[in-house]
Amino acid sequence: YTPAVTAFAGRYGPWALVTGAAQGVGLAFSEALLARGCSVVLVDQLPSVVDVAADLAGETRAVVADLADATWLDQVVAATADLEIGLAVANAAVSFVGRFLDQSAASRLATVQVNCLATTELAAWVLPAMVSRGRGGFIVTSSGSALAGTAGVASYSASKAFGLNLAEALGWELRESGVDVKAVVAPAMDTPGWRSHAVEEANMFQPAADPRAVVEAALDHLPEPGWFLADPSLEFVAGMERNERVEVLSRATTALYPTEYRR
Repeated sequence: YTPAVTAFAGRYGPWALVTGAAQGVGLAFSEALLARGCSVVLVDQLPSVVDVAADLAGETRAVVADLADATWLDQVVAATADLEIGLAVANAAVSFVGRFLDQSAASRLATVQVNCLATTELAAWVLPAMVSRGRGGFIVTSSGSALAGTAGVASYSASKAFGLNLAEALGWELRESGVDVKAVVAPAMDTPGWRSHAVEEANMFQPAADPRAVVEAALDHLPEPGWFLADPSLEFVAGMERNERVEVLSRATTALYPTEYRR
């Protein structure tokens, strides 16, 4: 290992844990963390996470758990009881695209359970040991839609704002503990989840980002205080007045999903 890799693993290892790790952004985090010298616990509701973990280069452990199930954390705790987790990535998410009034009760509940409650419980579980050791990290995968209420993804937008605010608050509370907390405010990324909705790509301001590039930059910026805006366009939006942000994000998002968002 290079000195940089050794230093990263020394600060955030020996084990990292990533939720929603079977594909997309979570898999990109897992691959990047392995390359930086950490062993990785991959958590996902998809049984395929077992094979995904086995195929990665490095020491891994897979846990099949549905974060919408109240017992998910108990399953993870039992499966990692012998491990020292120095970094956790709250990445798993549920999204609904369309009008809020068309979203089912089950979908609304899952959005809050996975995007909000599971993130909160993961933080409450992993952070005390990190604080005791005086080192570690906690990352929340947020979204540009967290910058303001975003039509077409209303509950998702609200839940991503929850994660963003939680990470900022924890970062302030733990700022002298040696534990780094970061919310990654990400642009649209080319992932299986993003591709699962019919997207009108001609209406995009720019192509969907490569999740690997976003993840690498996020890990590089982890020691810095505050959020990480993972794209220059998000820095531009964040500088707008709140009402203007709502208008810009809502128009842009609903234009992407003309078949799923109906006026």
